[in-house]
Amino acid sequence: MPKILHSTTGLIAAGLTLLSCAGCSSEPVASPRSDATLVDVVTIHHAGGQTSTFDGILRPRRDIALGFRTGGRVLALTVQVGDHVRAGQVLARLSRTEAVADSGQARAELAAATAEATRASEAARRATGLDGIGALSAADVRDRALTATAAAAKRDAAHAAFDRSRATLADSVLVAPEDGVVTERAADSGTVVGAGTTIVRLAAGGPEIEVQLPERVRVTRGTMADASFWSAPGLIAEARLRLVGPAVDGALRLRTARFTVLGDVSQIPFNGSATVTLRMADPKATIRVPLTALGAEGPQPHVWSLSTSGDRVHRQPVHLVDLRGDDAIVSGLPDGQRIVASGGDTLSEGQHVVMAGLVTGGN
Repeated sequence: MPKILHSTTGLIAAGLTLLSCAGCSSEPVASPRSDATLVDVVTIHHAGGQTSTFDGILRPRRDIALGFRTGGRVLALTVQVGDHVRAGQVLARLSRTEAVADSGQARAELAAATAEATRASEAARRATGLDGIGALSAADVRDRALTATAAAAKRDAAHAAFDRSRATLADSVLVAPEDGVVTERAADSGTVVGAGTTIVRLAAGGPEIEVQLPERVRVTRGTMADASFWSAPGLIAEARLRLVGPAVDGALRLRTARFTVLGDVSQIPFNGSATVTLRMADPKATIRVPLTALGAEGPQPHVWSLSTSGDRVHRQPVHLVDLRGDDAIVSGLPDGQRIVASGGDTLSEGQHVVMAGLVTGGN
């Protein structure tokens, strides 16, 4: 294991003095902008890291069981297992003979009730005031008004029955609620099914890997992982943690986690076995950086890291572990960080820079 050097500032100064002559005769490069400094940039990577591997199962994000709202005999199923369907696409139909007959009867009863209500309403209107001149008794006028009210109620009931029959007719068609893939056909043509019986099962929302994580594993939403699959040994896809269950199993102390698969895994069957490899952050991981990237101002060495946009620099303290030739071994930098490779002694916090070149570094 490399010996940690205690005289950090002196060590860096000595290394920088040896390297300073290499740039004495170089001509300064003109910056493309007057307010920006031209810098060489290096992207650093950890040589290793902590990894944790867990077995999982490839599942759809949503597993939707679809069935008819009413019972009947299945007339036809228009999809097969593995078919990709669109929202609104017809998946199955029930025999509509009885539903059509019921709808026709309800329509006829509505027409009769409407006519009766109209007749009773007109009779009640004509009778209004006749009791005052002795043409009708007050009881007759009242009876005609009550008859009109009852006829209107029967008309409304017949209208509700007709609406219900039309809804039943519409419910004899099963459609896809959203885009997805058919994973199961639970019935065949000619089968008599009840209301709510599963006819077709639909996988929607994209593929995910379900993993049981031990309670001791600390992960956050967005954690990245590599996913491999038993049925396709050569395929490795990137996955991102979408959610972790809020509770653990009482006996096994496991939490259910769901990783969204970012690559194309359409050839992998759902419910197939998968392996998820997490790369855990290791704050003690060391990285090799150019010695010229280190600055010795202050009690702790530092490098200049680039902002997300790549046009500003920020002072990033590091821990010096060892020197190896023209490089330094440091810790305290995240994997994939972009840093200024040289010329950092002229920079200041938040200064605007322009990248002259970008190379990949690391152990």
